[in-house]
Amino acid sequence: MASVCLKILLLWAGIIAVANSNKQAPPPPQCSYNVTTIVSGFRIDMMTSSTPGNYIIIITDKGRNEFSGTSYEIKQLKPCTEYELSVAYRDNAGNETLCNSTQSKMNTTEMNETDIKEGSCMHGYVCYQSDWDISSSLSTSNNIPAQPCKSSNTELCIKPDYNDTCTDLTTTFTSGDCANTFSLTKSITVADFLDPNKIIQKPPTGLPAKIERELPERCTNLTVVYTCQDELGDIKNESELEPFTHYNCTGHIKNNNVPINRTTDIEFMIDCDLTITTESNATMTSIDLTWTTTSQDCPVLPGLPKLSYDCSCVPPSKHTPSADKSQTGGMCRFTELDPFTMYKCKVQPKYNYEEVASPSPVTEFQTEPGKPEDIPHVEWSNPEHNVVRVSCTYGKRFNGPQKEYIAHLYYNGVHQEKKTSPGLHNCKFEFKDLSYLTEYEVKVFAFNGHHYSNPKIITVTTSYNSKALIGCLVVFIIVFVALVVVVYKIYIPWRKKSRNDVNDDMMLEQTAIYVNVPQHQHRREDKR
Repeated sequence: MASVCLKILLLWAGIIAVANSNKQAPPPPQCSYNVTTIVSGFRIDMMTSSTPGNYIIIITDKGRNEFSGTSYEIKQLKPCTEYELSVAYRDNAGNETLCNSTQSKMNTTEMNETDIKEGSCMHGYVCYQSDWDISSSLSTSNNIPAQPCKSSNTELCIKPDYNDTCTDLTTTFTSGDCANTFSLTKSITVADFLDPNKIIQKPPTGLPAKIERELPERCTNLTVVYTCQDELGDIKNESELEPFTHYNCTGHIKNNNVPINRTTDIEFMIDCDLTITTESNATMTSIDLTWTTTSQDCPVLPGLPKLSYDCSCVPPSKHTPSADKSQTGGMCRFTELDPFTMYKCKVQPKYNYEEVASPSPVTEFQTEPGKPEDIPHVEWSNPEHNVVRVSCTYGKRFNGPQKEYIAHLYYNGVHQEKKTSPGLHNCKFEFKDLSYLTEYEVKVFAFNGHHYSNPKIITVTTSYNSKALIGCLVVFIIVFVALVVVVYKIYIPWRKKSRNDVNDDMMLEQTAIYVNVPQHQHRREDKR
């Protein structure tokens, strides 16, 4: 059974081999063509004897184009330009065979004005449409190169320059190697070509406010009118703008007073360059601060009623300064200031009650020396019986350049002596060789080189002289003893004498008695 099947297969294979050997190879493809010129290119016509199928056209500058059929048109070529071309047949296996023709080189025809039409590919551009490849055939009066339209491969567009607005743009077309040329002119109107984004707008830097705008040079009838809105929503015209205020402004573009468009918004704030010059006049307890204000950018200062000023000093004054102000300057008076004190003062401009610009340069002013503050307390002591020592503590202000203490000594209103003690913490005085047990008056002053404080008056006394007192007591005792001795010596003899005299008187009295008594008494006496 297997041998039978094998025989059948071998027989079938032999039959197929014999059939293949008897089959003839297909003839090679036949193709030829003619080339004729048409507007913007060529037309290729295949001869009727050409083998039907796919053909490849190879042309310089255009690459390879594929078509099937009996004719094919190649357009978008350059005018008056020589091209080399060839046609090849492509079989199913992708093999190519060149076709026969005597027209391997051909020239396109020249281009006419009727071949150019105005396009509308891009707004704000001058566009031209043509079946010709005009990329190398046109030149413009503004020397701006053309660019292909993004949505159409048959259009080229030219962007007019900003200053071409209100002029005519002329485009010249040439036809390759041909000598004929022609030109087309397009009016660059404001309505069609002015780009509001291209308008250069410069914010104002001073007053009166003027927004600078650079319009096309040739557009004499073109104007821009601005309306501005501040942060509160108030609408103002350009001539009504104020300084130190934020504005958002929109320009309304008009041609012959007819609105045609709007500019992009512009935001700004006018910062007037305020220059403040100050002068001062200082007394012991006050400062007059005067200033003048100038501005190069805003010379209309008197016309700004919302412009005001604040004056301030450091350390601050005890009271709000009185002020006489105007838009161009003024004067502030600071009172009840401390004497001989350095103050740093400035003037701060304000607009509509808000601080604006920079304040004036800080200026230092010193008040004049004043009277030192009173000495609060004075102490005294007697280091010796006829010496008085005076001291004081002083934590007050001298209000002047020097720091010195002065003490005056008085006796019964008569000035006796003056003592000086320099130095803030050196209030010490000593008065020597004073009278003992005597009351004096001392006046102590603080002195700053210009003024004296009110005196601090105290009463001081000296002590007794102990040594002299002891000496006097000794002398007194000696004198007293001597006096007692003298008195005694005088008294004793006198006493004795007095006694003798008394005895004598008694004897005399007795004698007298004896003499005068009766006789019998004498006898009686005798008997005694």
